[in-house]
Amino acid sequence: MNDYLIVGLDVGYGQCKAMLETGSSVCFPSLVAPAEFIRFQADVVMPPVSDGLTLHDTCEGALFIGELAARQGRPGAIRSPRDRDRVTDPIMTHLMDAALASVLTAQDDVHVNVVTGLPVDYFKDAHQLAEHLRGRHTIKLDNRTLTVDVQDVLVVPQPFGALLSILLDEQGRLMPDVGSLAEGRLGVLDIGTYTTDLILVDRLEYIEAGSGSLEVGVSTVLEMLRKVLLDDHRISYEAHQLEEALRRGWLLVDGQRVTLNGLASEHFGFIAQSIDARARTLWNIGTLSAVIFAGGGVLALQPWLEPRFNRAIYPPDAVMANVTGFLRYGLRRWR
Repeated sequence: MNDYLIVGLDVGYGQCKAMLETGSSVCFPSLVAPAEFIRFQADVVMPPVSDGLTLHDTCEGALFIGELAARQGRPGAIRSPRDRDRVTDPIMTHLMDAALASVLTAQDDVHVNVVTGLPVDYFKDAHQLAEHLRGRHTIKLDNRTLTVDVQDVLVVPQPFGALLSILLDEQGRLMPDVGSLAEGRLGVLDIGTYTTDLILVDRLEYIEAGSGSLEVGVSTVLEMLRKVLLDDHRISYEAHQLEEALRRGWLLVDGQRVTLNGLASEHFGFIAQSIDARARTLWNIGTLSAVIFAGGGVLALQPWLEPRFNRAIYPPDAVMANVTGFLRYGLRRWR
């Protein structure tokens, strides 16, 4: 019997995701804010809203995490992991602890091995991140205290998770029908919140010279949407509300549902063009067996990206693709 559990962990700039080998998973905004006293809560909605959690830190006190921080955090006090030195920033630990607590709901004292990722341009920090995450974490919530001993940490280039999610099955074994992909030359394009990461893989070997990042992502799309709504309709939405609209494909304008494709299509085209230009500086597109698309930005930009890339492959869940691959890689490595 194994005395540890395997966790896939993806602490992104915009979303924090975790997946446990037992099947539980979580995805929440990478936001942290000092907890506020909430003076009134109506009990009209059943069940009451409970997204997010409150973490009790020894140094910083009570902290709202995720959706709770987005809804209840004081403007100007909400933080996200945007610093260049984020691997050692306390916010990294807060988000990781919240993710672990969210998937380890039946344990109070547990040992885990973690697979996680870093953006391509920051991958030289992999060892530092592993050292930062490794060790004993005492996680205090409102109604429980959880002790997690992180025994081992594997760090891979972020988009590699998306590739592994379509090559490996739920036990971490190579799927029988992916031989041509495993033997081919592949590009992986991961459109995150603030960056787009691109990697080149040849027969499953990561090619450093064909990999890089671009400071374009979901936030670029959100800023375009925000400007169109403000200039053309005099409407202002918060970033997290626009991100939710991206996932469902529409938002309300003057009480009417308006599809995003029709709202800002010309602006989305410019974003797709910049991603395409960066890909062509890194890859000889004509030599690729396929291009794998992942990340939350794919959902919004797919109609503009797809005509630019032949042989596109999409994981079943583009948003959770990296963390799914991280978990499956961990199963292959440790089970």
